[in-house]
Parts: sequence; structure tokens; C-alpha cells
Amino acid sequence: MHLVRSQLIGRMEMLQDLLPAAKERLVDARAVLTHGSPTGSVYLAGYSVEMVLKHAALRVDRVSLTAPPKAAAAVTRARLKAEVGEVEPEHYHSLRFWALILRAAWRSRRGVVPEIVNEAVSKAERLYQGWMVDMRYRSMMIAPKDAMEFFRHASWFVSHAAELARER
Repeated sequence: MHLVRSQLIGRMEMLQDLLPAAKERLVDARAVLTHGSPTGSVYLAGYSVEMVLKHAALRVDRVSLTAPPKAAAAVTRARLKAEVGEVEPEHYHSLRFWALILRAAWRSRRGVVPEIVNEAVSKAERLYQGWMVDMRYRSMMIAPKDAMEFFRHASWFVSHAAELARER
């Protein structure tokens, strides 16, 4: 573990890091689900969706791939506050919030919201009901069949990440 920690020290997180990390967390979610931890799987899959939505919203809002996501997200949230309203602290990790930010960014920057973005908002609204960042502190909350369904929907976000940000 020392090697990994030393590699991370001094390297700033960049927006371009979010999609590869989202793909890895989704792979982790599948492995955890396979080994009998449905709640852990949903947490990891939801985290993956959060990163995809955040990446797409910031890219649509014309944030550079080399920008630090945390600082860029603050600027984007402030700029789009009128369209998405006040945000509670949990919502900075909320799947629903980032889906709404994505739709607002499309509307604000590009004028037209593609149907796939509206689909993502609808899917994120459903996933929002079953995921929260505080799941990391909980156990035995999710039934295996519900975790499988959540994973299936989370996989959709990872496979459509480029389309959501229109990065082809």
C-alpha cells in the first residue's frame, strides 16, 4: 500500500480521472456483488454513476479535462444554481443533483437537451431512491436482487458516458 500512497501524493486529481475511476468502481461493484455484498456493490455502483454524471456535467459546461473536479464543480454549481436551486451538502454527491446539473448545463451551454440526457435524468432519479453516500457506513441494507437491478442501471451510465458529455 505504501507504493500506491506515494504515487498519489503530489498528483492533483483531474477531471479526466473520473471516467477511468468510474469504470474501475463498476468492476469493483460487480466483484463485490459476486462475493455476497449487495450493499457494498450498490455503494460502489452508485459512486460510479456519480462520477459519470459529474464528468459529463462539467464537460458540457466546458471544463478542461485537466481541471481539478472539486474546484470546477463549485464554479458549475454556482453558475447553474438558479436552474437547480439550493443544494444540501449531501447533494454534492447526489445522483439526482448531478443529473439535474447535467441537464441544466446542456440547456445553458448548448440550448438543446438530448433525449439521452433526459433518459439519464430519469434513471438517476430512480437510482437516487436507492443510493446515498452514507451507505459506506452501513451494512446489510440491500437485497441481492435489488443490487443486481441497481448494478444493471449503473452500467448503463458507464456505457453511455461519452454520449452524455458528447465526447465522441
